[in-house]
This record gives sequence, C-alpha cells and structure tokens, in this order.
Amino acid sequence: MLFMSLIDISIITSKGAEKFILPCLESLYKNFRNQVNVYVTSNLASQEIINQIKSKFPKVNLVINNKKKGFAENHNNIIEKTNGKYVLVLNDDIVILNNAIEKLINYMEKNDNIAVISPQLLNPDLSIQNSTYNFPNFFTTSLNILGIRKFIPFNRFTYKLAEMFLKKGSRFWEHNEITEVDTMRGACVLIRRSAIKEVGLMDEVSLAYGEETEWHYRFRKKDWKIVFYPEAKIIHYGQQTTKSQSLWVKEESIKGLLNFYRKHKSKFSYYFLRAIIMFTSFFLYLLSLITLQKKSASLHFKLIKITLNPNKAFCGKRIFY
Repeated sequence: MLFMSLIDISIITSKGAEKFILPCLESLYKNFRNQVNVYVTSNLASQEIINQIKSKFPKVNLVINNKKKGFAENHNNIIEKTNGKYVLVLNDDIVILNNAIEKLINYMEKNDNIAVISPQLLNPDLSIQNSTYNFPNFFTTSLNILGIRKFIPFNRFTYKLAEMFLKKGSRFWEHNEITEVDTMRGACVLIRRSAIKEVGLMDEVSLAYGEETEWHYRFRKKDWKIVFYPEAKIIHYGQQTTKSQSLWVKEESIKGLLNFYRKHKSKFSYYFLRAIIMFTSFFLYLLSLITLQKKSASLHFKLIKITLNPNKAFCGKRIFY
C-alpha cells in the first residue's frame, strides 16, 4: 500500500501546451490508485485553463507564476516545498498508461541504489520514442553544435554503429529492456528524494535543456543509478512548448552545454568547446546578415556574447555542486 506522503508530482503547463494538461491529469488520477500530492505550475498559462483545473481537479495544488520561469526553477520550487519519498517530474503533454507510475515506484522500492527512473516513452501512434542518451562528449557535442546530429537517422545501421562505438543507453537502441543509462529525456522522471538531498537541485542556468543531463551526472558521480524501465509506458506528444521556437531552444541548449562542460570537463575541453561555439556562431551570424534573417542574426550574436563571458550569463542563477 502506498501512502500520500510517498510521492509528490510536479507538472508545468504553459500557453503553448495547455491543451494537454487536462488529459494528462485525467490519465494520472485514472492510473494512480493511491492518494498523491499533485502540483501544477502555471507558467503564464491562460486563466481559462487555470479555472478548468480548479473545477475538474480541486485537489491539485496550483502555483501561478506572474512571470515566465525556467524548467529547473519551477520544479525546484516544488521539490523544496514538499517532503515525499519520491518526486515525479512530469511534462503536461503526456498520457499515463496502465498504472505506469506505480510500476516505477514499485521498482524503485525494490532497488534502493536507483536515484532516477523513467518509463518507455511512446509517440501518439504508440511507436517507441527514443529517449535515453549518453553524457556529452566532444564528438557528439561537435555534431550537435554544427547541426549534423539532427540529420542522423534512426535505423538498423545506426543502431549497429552505436553498439560498436557507444555505450548501451545512447539514443540509438531498441529501448526494449531494463537498462542503466547515463541520462534520459525528462518527460516523466521519478527521483528519489534522499538522492536529491545528497547532490542538490537542478541548476537554473537555462530556461530549459541541459539541466537534467547535468543533474544526472551529479547522481552518477555519487554512485547512484539512472534506469530506463520499459515495463512502464506513457504517451509523450513532445516539444509542444518549444517546437515553434527553435532559435530560443538553441540559445538555452548552449547555456546548458556550457554549464555542463564548465562543471564536469577539463579546462581544455571547456575552452575548446567555447571556441567551436564562437566559430560556428560567427559564421552563422555573417550568413544570417547576408541572407537578411534578422532573428537568426540576433540569436547568433547573442550566442557570441554568451560564449565570450558565460559567467555573466550565469550570474545570479542557482548552481549546485
């Protein structure tokens, strides 16, 4: 029997994806038979959806922001004000299937060396969504910065290459067995609070992207396990708040990447990374000026400034060591 104090659930909803929050909550209460503390943070969502949540789910604890806050800051605020044994960080664009959350908790209860566990993510057509990753290394980071990574397809050939050159748990595998991984997509992640107390909260250097990877790295450094658990399944629509904001996503991703390298890689790797970002951003800045793409030019000029002085970009942000 699970008790109310066992798990606290933190969900963020915003203008871009608020149509998903009601089905998300419906699936949560339908598939979780025990009492839970559910916190929904409105990140400038409409008053209409806030009223609907209050009406249909009166037990939900609503936190209403008066300004936009980042993924890490919003979830950290909930983690700090709760005390359950586990914290479930949940996207609003998901649908929980077949008691998935209880399955995650039961597995964690039997394995006390696991800090973080995530279910198998499914696309809306129920195909498997690749959701686990290796920690950044210089090769994969360079592919990402240069824009090459997004063109690498998911197929048998790339899966075979991954088996030869990458650790199990990269994004190129079948996602069909219980596996210890480096990190994973944060759509639905259950975290052990005692592990959080040991390593600290998520860094708040970016609005989104990169904070979970750096967090998971700290767990691994303290010998906690990060586990992918496909016996539990959820539907994840994916990128509902960011798919139309690719320039914003790139800026926040670079912040997260710089923070990761600054904290966990050698000085040589960190400065070499900055050089690559500078070179790429300067080239794309000039190209954007030539092709009259003002928004793109503005972004890459901003990336140049961030890379020249990351400490200024991170000043005043909460960072945990």
